[in-house]
Amino acid sequence: MISIAIVEDDNREANILKAYIKKYGSETAQSFQITLYDDGFKLLDNYKPIHDIIFMDIEMPHLDGMEAAKKLRKLDDVVTLIFVTNMANYAIKGYEVDALDFIVKPVRYSTFRMKFKKAIERISTNEDIEIVVSRRSGIVRLTSRQIIYIEVVGHKLTYHLTDGVIEGHGSLTDLEKQLHNNDFLRSHASYLINPQYISHVQGYTVTMTNGDELRISRPRKKKFLQQLAEILGEGRDMQL
Repeated sequence: MISIAIVEDDNREANILKAYIKKYGSETAQSFQITLYDDGFKLLDNYKPIHDIIFMDIEMPHLDGMEAAKKLRKLDDVVTLIFVTNMANYAIKGYEVDALDFIVKPVRYSTFRMKFKKAIERISTNEDIEIVVSRRSGIVRLTSRQIIYIEVVGHKLTYHLTDGVIEGHGSLTDLEKQLHNNDFLRSHASYLINPQYISHVQGYTVTMTNGDELRISRPRKKKFLQQLAEILGEGRDMQL
Protein backbone atom coordinates (compact mmCIF):
# COMPACT_ATOMS: atom_id res chain seq x y z
CA MET A 1 0.00 0.00 0.00
CA ILE A 2 1.25 3.47 -0.90
CA SER A 3 1.90 5.66 2.11
CA ILE A 4 1.02 9.36 1.87
CA ALA A 5 1.92 12.12 4.34
CA ILE A 6 0.14 15.48 4.40
CA VAL A 7 2.06 18.22 6.23
CA GLU A 8 -0.42 21.06 6.64
CA ASP A 9 -1.21 23.32 9.61
CA ASP A 10 -4.68 24.24 8.29
CA ASN A 11 -7.05 21.40 9.18
CA ARG A 12 -9.50 22.33 6.43
CA GLU A 13 -6.81 22.26 3.74
CA ALA A 14 -5.46 18.96 5.06
CA ASN A 15 -8.92 17.38 4.89
CA ILE A 16 -9.40 18.59 1.31
CA LEU A 17 -6.19 16.81 0.25
CA LYS A 18 -7.20 13.71 2.21
CA ALA A 19 -10.60 13.67 0.48
CA TYR A 20 -8.97 14.08 -2.93
CA ILE A 21 -6.61 11.17 -2.27
CA LYS A 22 -9.55 8.96 -1.30
CA LYS A 23 -11.52 10.07 -4.37
CA TYR A 24 -8.56 9.23 -6.62
CA GLY A 25 -8.30 5.86 -4.89
CA SER A 26 -11.99 5.14 -5.57
CA GLU A 27 -11.60 6.07 -9.23
CA THR A 28 -8.50 3.92 -9.75
CA ALA A 29 -9.22 1.04 -7.32
CA GLN A 30 -6.16 1.85 -5.23
CA SER A 31 -5.73 2.05 -1.47
CA PHE A 32 -3.59 4.61 0.33
CA GLN A 33 -2.39 4.95 3.88
CA ILE A 34 -2.68 8.63 4.86
CA THR A 35 -0.89 10.30 7.78
CA LEU A 36 -1.49 13.93 8.79
CA TYR A 37 1.14 16.21 10.37
CA ASP A 38 0.25 19.74 11.40
CA ASP A 39 3.83 21.01 11.22
CA GLY A 40 7.23 20.07 9.81
CA PHE A 41 8.76 19.31 13.19
CA LYS A 42 6.30 16.46 13.76
CA LEU A 43 7.18 14.95 10.38
CA LEU A 44 10.92 15.14 11.06
CA ASP A 45 10.91 14.03 14.72
CA ASN A 46 12.40 10.50 14.80
CA TYR A 47 11.88 10.40 11.03
CA LYS A 48 11.73 7.02 9.31
CA PRO A 49 11.44 6.66 5.51
CA ILE A 50 8.01 5.05 5.55
CA HIS A 51 6.17 7.46 3.24
CA ASP A 52 6.16 7.26 -0.55
CA ILE A 53 4.70 10.72 -1.22
CA ILE A 54 4.66 13.83 0.96
CA PHE A 55 2.39 16.81 0.35
CA MET A 56 4.12 19.74 2.06
CA ASP A 57 2.49 23.08 2.81
CA ILE A 58 5.06 25.86 2.52
CA GLU A 59 3.61 28.54 4.76
CA MET A 60 3.56 27.01 8.25
CA PRO A 61 4.48 28.43 11.67
CA HIS A 62 7.58 27.29 13.58
CA LEU A 63 9.23 25.59 10.56
CA ASP A 64 8.14 26.55 7.05
CA GLY A 65 7.76 23.89 4.40
CA MET A 66 10.88 24.81 2.44
CA GLU A 67 13.14 24.55 5.50
CA ALA A 68 11.39 21.33 6.51
CA ALA A 69 12.04 19.95 3.00
CA LYS A 70 15.75 20.81 3.22
CA LYS A 71 16.01 18.91 6.52
CA LEU A 72 13.95 16.07 5.06
CA ARG A 73 16.32 15.63 2.12
CA LYS A 74 19.22 15.03 4.52
CA LEU A 75 17.25 12.09 5.88
CA ASP A 76 15.47 10.79 2.79
CA ASP A 77 16.60 11.30 -0.81
CA VAL A 78 13.89 9.04 -2.21
CA VAL A 79 10.47 10.19 -1.03
CA THR A 80 8.43 12.05 -3.65
CA LEU A 81 7.73 15.61 -2.52
CA ILE A 82 4.92 17.89 -3.72
CA PHE A 83 4.58 21.42 -2.36
CA VAL A 84 1.19 22.97 -1.68
CA THR A 85 1.32 26.77 -1.53
CA ASN A 86 -0.56 30.04 -1.88
CA MET A 87 2.35 31.51 -3.84
CA ALA A 88 3.43 30.15 -7.23
CA ASN A 89 6.85 31.83 -7.01
CA TYR A 90 7.95 29.10 -4.60
CA ALA A 91 7.97 26.62 -7.48
CA ILE A 92 11.51 27.42 -8.59
CA LYS A 93 12.83 26.97 -5.05
CA GLY A 94 11.31 23.51 -5.10
CA TYR A 95 14.02 22.31 -7.44
CA GLU A 96 16.55 22.87 -4.66
CA VAL A 97 14.99 20.01 -2.71
CA ASP A 98 14.07 17.83 -5.70
CA ALA A 99 10.35 18.48 -5.41
CA LEU A 100 8.37 16.69 -8.10
CA ASP A 101 5.80 19.46 -8.44
CA PHE A 102 3.73 22.10 -6.66
CA ILE A 103 0.01 22.80 -6.33
CA VAL A 104 -1.36 26.30 -5.82
CA LYS A 105 -4.20 26.81 -3.35
CA PRO A 106 -7.15 26.69 -3.54
CA VAL A 107 -6.54 23.12 -4.68
CA ARG A 108 -8.85 21.94 -7.43
CA TYR A 109 -9.41 18.22 -7.91
CA SER A 110 -8.60 18.27 -11.63
CA THR A 111 -5.16 19.76 -10.91
CA PHE A 112 -4.60 17.49 -7.93
CA ARG A 113 -5.50 14.39 -9.93
CA MET A 114 -3.04 15.18 -12.71
CA LYS A 115 -0.15 15.82 -10.33
CA PHE A 116 -0.95 12.95 -8.00
CA LYS A 117 -1.05 10.57 -10.99
CA LYS A 118 2.44 11.77 -11.97
CA ALA A 119 3.69 11.07 -8.43
CA ILE A 120 2.21 7.57 -8.47
CA GLU A 121 3.93 6.88 -11.78
CA ARG A 122 7.27 8.05 -10.37
CA ILE A 123 7.21 5.77 -7.34
CA SER A 124 6.01 2.80 -9.39
CA THR A 125 9.31 2.90 -11.30
CA ASN A 126 11.25 2.59 -8.04
CA GLU A 127 9.28 -0.05 -6.19
CA ASP A 128 10.41 -1.01 -2.75
CA ILE A 129 11.01 -4.72 -2.16
CA GLU A 130 11.00 -6.74 1.01
CA ILE A 131 14.10 -8.44 2.41
CA VAL A 132 13.79 -11.24 4.95
CA VAL A 133 16.75 -11.32 7.35
CA SER A 134 17.42 -14.64 9.06
CA ARG A 135 18.69 -14.46 12.63
CA ARG A 136 19.06 -16.90 15.48
CA SER A 137 16.17 -15.24 17.27
CA GLY A 138 13.95 -15.53 14.18
CA ILE A 139 13.39 -13.40 11.10
CA VAL A 140 13.15 -9.65 10.53
CA ARG A 141 11.46 -8.11 7.51
CA LEU A 142 13.08 -5.03 5.98
CA THR A 143 12.35 -2.93 2.94
CA SER A 144 15.07 -1.92 0.53
CA ARG A 145 14.49 1.76 1.30
CA GLN A 146 15.55 1.18 4.91
CA ILE A 147 18.97 -0.14 3.87
CA ILE A 148 21.90 2.27 3.57
CA TYR A 149 24.38 -0.55 2.90
CA ILE A 150 25.03 -4.18 3.76
CA GLU A 151 28.40 -5.42 4.98
CA VAL A 152 29.60 -9.02 5.04
CA VAL A 153 32.30 -10.63 7.17
CA GLY A 154 32.44 -14.37 6.61
CA HIS A 155 28.81 -15.48 6.60
CA LYS A 156 27.65 -12.70 8.90
CA LEU A 157 25.73 -9.86 7.28
CA THR A 158 25.41 -6.47 8.93
CA TYR A 159 22.53 -4.32 7.70
CA HIS A 160 23.23 -0.62 8.22
CA LEU A 161 19.76 0.96 8.23
CA THR A 162 18.25 4.41 8.36
CA ASP A 163 17.13 3.62 11.92
CA GLY A 164 19.89 1.36 13.30
CA VAL A 165 21.93 -1.75 12.64
CA ILE A 166 20.93 -5.41 12.65
CA GLU A 167 22.87 -8.59 11.96
CA GLY A 168 21.90 -11.71 10.08
CA HIS A 169 23.32 -14.58 8.07
CA GLY A 170 23.39 -15.27 4.35
CA SER A 171 25.12 -14.51 1.08
CA LEU A 172 25.88 -10.99 -0.14
CA THR A 173 25.89 -12.32 -3.71
CA ASP A 174 22.33 -13.60 -3.29
CA LEU A 175 21.25 -10.22 -1.91
CA GLU A 176 22.94 -8.48 -4.83
CA LYS A 177 20.76 -10.48 -7.24
CA GLN A 178 17.65 -9.78 -5.18
CA LEU A 179 18.31 -6.03 -5.05
CA HIS A 180 19.53 -5.64 -8.63
CA ASN A 181 16.36 -3.88 -9.82
CA ASN A 182 16.74 -1.35 -7.00
CA ASP A 183 20.20 -0.40 -8.32
CA PHE A 184 22.20 -1.58 -5.29
CA LEU A 185 25.91 -1.44 -6.15
CA ARG A 186 28.91 -3.56 -5.17
CA SER A 187 31.86 -1.28 -4.45
CA HIS A 188 33.88 -4.00 -2.74
CA ALA A 189 33.59 -7.70 -1.98
CA SER A 190 32.43 -6.69 1.51
CA TYR A 191 29.82 -4.03 0.66
CA LEU A 192 26.48 -3.78 -1.13
CA ILE A 193 25.43 -0.12 -1.29
CA ASN A 194 22.12 1.64 -1.76
CA PRO A 195 23.08 4.52 -4.13
CA GLN A 196 20.25 6.68 -2.78
CA TYR A 197 22.34 7.14 0.39
CA ILE A 198 25.68 7.97 -1.24
CA SER A 199 26.87 11.42 -0.17
CA HIS A 200 29.98 11.57 -2.35
CA VAL A 201 32.78 9.55 -3.89
CA GLN A 202 36.43 10.50 -3.74
CA GLY A 203 39.30 8.31 -4.86
CA TYR A 204 38.69 4.83 -3.50
CA THR A 205 36.24 5.92 -0.82
CA VAL A 206 32.43 6.15 -0.83
CA THR A 207 30.95 8.33 1.90
CA MET A 208 27.39 7.50 2.87
CA THR A 209 24.80 9.93 4.21
CA ASN A 210 25.21 8.44 7.71
CA GLY A 211 28.91 9.39 7.62
CA ASP A 212 30.31 5.88 7.11
CA GLU A 213 33.23 5.67 4.69
CA LEU A 214 33.38 2.52 2.56
CA ARG A 215 36.19 1.26 0.35
CA ILE A 216 36.04 0.84 -3.40
CA SER A 217 38.27 -2.03 -4.45
CA ARG A 218 40.60 -1.40 -7.37
CA PRO A 219 39.15 -4.21 -9.58
CA ARG A 220 35.59 -2.98 -9.01
CA LYS A 221 36.15 0.78 -9.32
CA LYS A 222 35.57 1.17 -13.07
CA LYS A 223 32.34 -0.83 -13.11
CA PHE A 224 31.11 0.82 -9.89
CA LEU A 225 31.60 4.34 -11.29
CA GLN A 226 30.00 3.39 -14.61
CA GLN A 227 26.93 2.02 -12.87
CA LEU A 228 26.72 5.04 -10.61
CA ALA A 229 26.98 7.36 -13.61
CA GLU A 230 24.06 5.54 -15.24
CA ILE A 231 21.99 6.06 -12.10
CA LEU A 232 22.91 9.74 -12.03
CA GLY A 233 21.84 9.92 -15.64
CA GLU A 234 18.34 8.99 -14.52
CA GLY A 235 18.21 12.27 -12.63
CA ARG A 236 19.35 11.38 -9.12
CA ASP A 237 21.40 14.01 -7.37
CA MET A 238 24.70 12.84 -5.88
CA GLN A 239 28.13 14.38 -5.65
CA LEU A 240 31.05 12.63 -7.37
